[in-house]
Amino acid sequence: MRLKRLSYVIAVLAVSANSSLLLAAEDESTADLSDTSGAEPVVKLKDVVVTATKEGEVSLQKLPVAVTAFTDQQLEESGAKNIEDLKLQTPGLNITRNGQSARLYMRGIGTNLDFIGADPSVTVHTDGVYQSRPTAALEEFLDVERVEVLRGPQGTLYGRNSTGGTINIVSKLPEAEPRAKVSAELGNYAYSNLTAVASGPLAGDSLLGGIAIMKVDHDPYVSNLNPNGIDGLVDDDTLSSRGTLRYLLGGQGEIILRADYTDIDRATGAYKPTGLGVTGSPAPLAGQTNVPDDPFKMNISYPEPFVQHTNWGTSAEVDYKISPNLSVVSLTAYRDTEFKTVEDTDGSDLDVMVTELNDDQDQVSEELRFQYQRDRFSLVTGLYYLSDDHSSDTTVNVNIAGIANNFIVNNQTTAYAVFGQGTYAFTEKLNATLGLRYSKEEKEFKNRNRLSNTAGDTVSSFEIDETQDWDDWSPKAGVDYTFNDGMMVYGSVSQGFKSGGFNFTSTDPGYDPETVWSYEVGAKMDWLQKQLRTNVVVFYYDYTDLQVSDFTRTGVLSITNAAAATVQGIEIENQWMPSYDWLFEFNYAYLDATYDEYLAPAGPVTIDVSGNQLNAAPEHKLNVAAQYFQEISPGTLSYRVEYAWQDKQFFTAFNRDVSSQGAYGLWNARIAFHSADEHWEVQAFGENLADEAYSTSSREFPAATVGVTKDINAPRTFGVKLVYNFM
Repeated sequence: MRLKRLSYVIAVLAVSANSSLLLAAEDESTADLSDTSGAEPVVKLKDVVVTATKEGEVSLQKLPVAVTAFTDQQLEESGAKNIEDLKLQTPGLNITRNGQSARLYMRGIGTNLDFIGADPSVTVHTDGVYQSRPTAALEEFLDVERVEVLRGPQGTLYGRNSTGGTINIVSKLPEAEPRAKVSAELGNYAYSNLTAVASGPLAGDSLLGGIAIMKVDHDPYVSNLNPNGIDGLVDDDTLSSRGTLRYLLGGQGEIILRADYTDIDRATGAYKPTGLGVTGSPAPLAGQTNVPDDPFKMNISYPEPFVQHTNWGTSAEVDYKISPNLSVVSLTAYRDTEFKTVEDTDGSDLDVMVTELNDDQDQVSEELRFQYQRDRFSLVTGLYYLSDDHSSDTTVNVNIAGIANNFIVNNQTTAYAVFGQGTYAFTEKLNATLGLRYSKEEKEFKNRNRLSNTAGDTVSSFEIDETQDWDDWSPKAGVDYTFNDGMMVYGSVSQGFKSGGFNFTSTDPGYDPETVWSYEVGAKMDWLQKQLRTNVVVFYYDYTDLQVSDFTRTGVLSITNAAAATVQGIEIENQWMPSYDWLFEFNYAYLDATYDEYLAPAGPVTIDVSGNQLNAAPEHKLNVAAQYFQEISPGTLSYRVEYAWQDKQFFTAFNRDVSSQGAYGLWNARIAFHSADEHWEVQAFGENLADEAYSTSSREFPAATVGVTKDINAPRTFGVKLVYNFM
């Protein structure tokens, strides 16, 4: 039983000097733990297999790329429920929010652009399909096999908008062996997560199917003291489902059909006034608002702020082996997102600003990929196509001024790419990699604006109808060498490309693409007979024309290209399994990410912010975890404690303290029991045990009468989880 529950290890018994290694099996009865040679059993860290290179399954330790991977058992043991939870355990990954929208940053590369006409800088792919809208990035994991976080530009293989990196979410596929389980998770704030999963053969050994359903609810984390306003904010009511059909073509390949649907109905996120203006002085109306001292309480008079979000899609993946050395993969996908929200944007009891947004987006994508491998040479090459149609109807109601600013916008994106990446093995230890991607993108942007007063009269208006296109060549060159002791060192030079876009709240012209050149050197090492694993990477970025947005006046963004920025740092990941009973983890990241040249717009003037830190780029970040396993007669107990800490970070280019978050740390703990018959699992957990109040984003309005606001994140939560595996 112990061998399976220690999900990170492979147990090996040396029965003779030339005996074979025995892998960890399903339970103790299938592993020979006898010691005929007198040697002690050796604990080894388990090899994690990833598909990040699109060449099939590759051992993570043999991949010359900075990747942090999480298996399903690792996600379970740490309690990670979505991508946002992974930022605690992933060096270089940071996530901020704008309401429901996720702003993903990797090594300081990211963006606060999450509106129509703009794109993220760190991409998310689910089962190979690009998720274009940031509102869908933080959905709950459902029957996930693995999550791969690729750090650094991924322009050659993943293409558009992967200047910072990409996150791959890989769902479980149905197998020939039936699988079924149900789980119920309950906690404070009336939290509940009910999940059911089933998969297995549908017709013989060729047709397999799987289905997963999850319902998540919890009461508001933030209470509202105003009797005229909503009861509270930051609650949840989410229904998610996923279905898979898998048809096996004998030894020739497979066809996989997938469909998923998510429906979210929530109160909006909570943004609390600081009482300070953008310069740090008291805001004009701060004295007229009643802001509670309790960090998890607000005072807003607006009665019905809400978020309604549906996200669904289908895909068809065909993997066919043309010859022993050549195979072809076709991935065709359609996705549709509808997003509606009404929020009290100023977060006060004055109803200064209320924002209404209605978004509708759908996309069609196709990737045709050829994989060739023979002797010392391997090649991935292919074509990519994306058609994205996005419409938005947004109204910013500036009630204190008696005006409403309405934008009816449509943005159509068409993107094409051709790419290839090949690796040649000069020797058994020395490999060289070359890659190149050509991207062509066109955006058609239409914006009809009307500014009206309370009487409904038009104060001003404008219309925009523009089309722009861009293209780019994104190369990569790398080399890696593996020493006799298994240590691998690697170096690479690569470029990332992110397309240009349009401002949707002003008549400012569109902005240009941004590019980044990345220089990276790393090493992957297994020590102490694979009981200790250390991965280190040092990187340097030359960042050109990065896209940055700031408010020039209330409700009006200005998106411009900063001249240049430099990013450099080091990331260290460690896992140590000294015995069957203990597992230790330690990760650390140092980041120096600053603007070289940038005149940032601040109302009618500009401010030189050269030398300031990039957004969401803390200088130091670390996390540690300790896990202890205890065998008892009914099964196995495990105890896990985690601590994650990060340095001060800024949310705007001006690096003002009022729009920043000081250094903070979070404690999590979890106790789990796994029955010996493998049917029952019981967990008790606590997250943010110190009840830390912290912010991951701010809203900074130059003319905001109630001042800068900051978001509120989850307080201390705790609960229990019960899982029953039928098979």
